[in-house]
Amino acid sequence: MVNFFIIIVCLLIGYLFRFFKLASKDSYKIVNNWVIYVGLPSIALLYIPKIDWTLAYLFTGLLPFFIFGLSYVFFRLIQPLLGFSARTLTTLIIVSGLSNTSFVGFPLIISFFEAEQLKVGIVSDQATFFVLSSFGVLLAAGSKRNRLHARQKLKLVGRRILTFPPFIAVVLALCFQYFLRTAYFDDFFSSLAATVSPLALFSIGLQLHFHHIKKEMKAISASLFYKLLLAPACALLFGVFLGWKGMFFQVSVFEMAMPSLVASSMVIQNFGLNSKLANTIIGLSILFGLMLAFLWHSVIITLL
Repeated sequence: MVNFFIIIVCLLIGYLFRFFKLASKDSYKIVNNWVIYVGLPSIALLYIPKIDWTLAYLFTGLLPFFIFGLSYVFFRLIQPLLGFSARTLTTLIIVSGLSNTSFVGFPLIISFFEAEQLKVGIVSDQATFFVLSSFGVLLAAGSKRNRLHARQKLKLVGRRILTFPPFIAVVLALCFQYFLRTAYFDDFFSSLAATVSPLALFSIGLQLHFHHIKKEMKAISASLFYKLLLAPACALLFGVFLGWKGMFFQVSVFEMAMPSLVASSMVIQNFGLNSKLANTIIGLSILFGLMLAFLWHSVIITLL
């Protein structure tokens, strides 16, 4: 419960900093740089070497692909009914199909499960990042305004994946896992990893926006319905269908109930898609997602 209040307080502090102009417009980028270049790699280096890899991790790794693919199908099907433009359609698929598995997911895993389960969250987060950097970028680059050659697309995707600090940390953790398993490194990486939750949530608070709600009500409602209700329900049914039970699978599905991925707005903005709509959806999904976290946790631990 204490961790949940920390989530609320850190979000509120970030929002108040922006509201009272105690931070500049781009201050969140500095915070994000710490989280991305120091915090998240430290979590990977701390927990990845301790993972006893099993086939069950395939379930964790495949869920983000499943949810993103389902987002593509869902919004393609409802486009004729709601009349979304091609630009808005692509924006909705990307922002609704990716979960905030680290910035929000990690603190909630600690709150509802235990810190040890962050190893599941890391695998889920890396899979989510791979989906964003590959399929998300390819989808955005393939929009009418961004016609890129196949070689340009592959180069762009490869660069995003290979230069992402948490991904580099995961590779190092896998290569030197026996060396990093020694307790000598635990205190060092634990101290750095502990900064992720408060700083990530503070950064999100700095970026919360609620503009264009009335203007884009149909698109926002469809996105929130899919991201916070339909997507986690499908992930849960997937787990139930496979007959897998236990905390490992509970955490894997719980990550799919997280709000929209903040980093998706960067891809959307870079490719000239509807960034204002995306930022509004992200802000609202975080607020509603936190409220629904209690509900999804209860449902998930009951069925899995």
